[in-house]
Amino acid sequence: MKNMTIRLAAETCGAKLCAGAACDFNRELGKVVIDSRAVAEGDLFVAFKGEHTDGHAYIATAFDKGAACCLAERIPEGEMRPILLVENVQTALEKIAAAYRATLSLPVIGITGSVGKTSAKEMISAVLAQRFNVLKTDKNLNNQIGVPMTLSRIEPEHEAAVIEMGISGFGEMSELAAMVVPDIAVYTVIGHAHLEYLHDLDGVLKAKTEMLDYMKPDALVIMNGDDEKLRNFNCSRRRLLYGLSEGCDIRAENVSMPDARHTECDICYGERRLHALIPAYGQHMVYAALEGAAVGFVMGLDDEEIVRGIADFETVGRRGAVTDTGFVTLIDDGYNANPDSVRCGIDSLLKLSGRHVLVLSDMLEQGEQAAQMHYDIGRYARERGIELCITTGALSENICAGAGDTAVHFDSNAELIAALPGLIEKGDNILVKASRGMHLEEVSEAIKKLRDDRPVVMLDLDDTVLDFHMAERTALSEALRRVGIEPKAETLALYSEFNIRCWEALERGELDREQVKVHRYELLFEAIGADKSAEETTQIYEKLLEIGHWFMPGAEELLEKLKGKYRLFIVSNGTASVQDSRLKSAGIGELFEQVFVSERVGCNKPSREFFEAIKEKIPFYDPNKAIIVGDSLTSDILGGKNAGIRTCWYNFKGKQADKIVPDYEIHELSELPALLEGVFGADA
Repeated sequence: MKNMTIRLAAETCGAKLCAGAACDFNRELGKVVIDSRAVAEGDLFVAFKGEHTDGHAYIATAFDKGAACCLAERIPEGEMRPILLVENVQTALEKIAAAYRATLSLPVIGITGSVGKTSAKEMISAVLAQRFNVLKTDKNLNNQIGVPMTLSRIEPEHEAAVIEMGISGFGEMSELAAMVVPDIAVYTVIGHAHLEYLHDLDGVLKAKTEMLDYMKPDALVIMNGDDEKLRNFNCSRRRLLYGLSEGCDIRAENVSMPDARHTECDICYGERRLHALIPAYGQHMVYAALEGAAVGFVMGLDDEEIVRGIADFETVGRRGAVTDTGFVTLIDDGYNANPDSVRCGIDSLLKLSGRHVLVLSDMLEQGEQAAQMHYDIGRYARERGIELCITTGALSENICAGAGDTAVHFDSNAELIAALPGLIEKGDNILVKASRGMHLEEVSEAIKKLRDDRPVVMLDLDDTVLDFHMAERTALSEALRRVGIEPKAETLALYSEFNIRCWEALERGELDREQVKVHRYELLFEAIGADKSAEETTQIYEKLLEIGHWFMPGAEELLEKLKGKYRLFIVSNGTASVQDSRLKSAGIGELFEQVFVSERVGCNKPSREFFEAIKEKIPFYDPNKAIIVGDSLTSDILGGKNAGIRTCWYNFKGKQADKIVPDYEIHELSELPALLEGVFGADA
């Protein structure tokens, strides 16, 4: 704390300065610390007496670690190092913090509201950091102890400070604001939080707006214009409204969620219009972006800086953290909860494609109407179309009742966790939300461990699922006609010979894919003495091949039997655009979890590298529960054996295996379901 000496701190808070004769009372103090383990040279250690520990017992430790001074209500026996002795360390600390704040000339932004304070703090800081050196509230240090600790960290090099201010009762905001004295106040939402102490929304508004009495007459207040209480509040200071509704000074338009990790919108302020991509989940993040933009506008940042700052935003802890587990998409928002934030979470969840699942527990500190508030959340979830609502906690029985037959309730987190495998399905979007005291973080961790343990069946595409020979013959014949060559039987036979030779060369690494596609025609035209362009013929052939598909005998019936029971993947050495088009034309692309084509993988079957690459891309891959099925001994079967995967040879031509011996062999696709049951079990 620049220029805040031990002597000045004592005078400021009315402390009795106790120290040995060698003490330097003009020593400048560092930051405020309440944990002796975190003390650094020159810090002011404040000895709070808590419910479980008494800081006075750690005064000696703090001094030994370099504390310049300690603020305390009693002096440990024999301690001769400088102590500011006061009747109440909290009151004294607030006076020191207020005095230090009075010496600072940098702009201070104070943030409050029922929900969204931390997101607003992080967003505003990210925006301002594009131009300024910003000091922001660390973690959840937003109360009467945390705020003075934050203020004490402001150094001369800082150019702006963003201070989060949280309260739970009347009068607390006055104590915070007397220290912070914001130049800009940002209000997020007046919601159903701490109603046990603040009674109703009018009480929340009254408590939060105590801040305004400590702001200078020319200070600015930025309020959420979509919040009824804030919009209608008679503010004595200059005010800007932000939101999505008409009448807001700073508005968001064209809000969308392209995926679970991003939200985007256009932000409009007068003649200024910018497009913001927010790297976070949920429509509520639009308000955080508006708050960041609003502060950026009034502090002189240009559009590029504001957009860049919004894009740099990072979520904190379990506030809407999104995890794609490979099985489900988890939105872990269990840091805090009240009816407003839960409704907002539901609305955002429904913007994601797929089944929507809520895991909810009690919203604490909701006062006398808590039971009804929980019931209303369940009813809201049902009316909005949530497919499944899972609840735990005494109050959340009311959520279950409100949600009706779409909900299931458990008496404990442990019972809920045990039931998850039977409730959660692959591809679900799951929102976990409750007050911190309900400890749903253990449920979130259990959800992350859920996995799809069905066996993996890798199917070759050409001449295993789709009849490549028929597609090839049709496309080849037409391509030859178009370049002026009659597709006689002997010509087609020659092409087949050269084609096989080229693909074998690819498998040996002698040719690459592009060379194979052209070289087979070069060999054909040379053999028949035709002066034609191999490149042109290749282009015509591939376009024709993309639009034709024929199933191998029994393939459609096979896929119908395997879907849902097994995880299906295509593994092919074909051309990516051709294979994608054929799967789409055949109407079977959605049956496969992923389609691996060597052109995209970057290497070919039967190389070990091909299979190692796709194993990395298959979530929860278990080598003991995987098999490859294909018609080629040299590509599919050899490749599977090289990679340690079970192999099944689809030998529809009745050939004899020579050096390459598969683990299993079928002659008709109808044999495969029974074989898979024998390998993996009937319950797989």
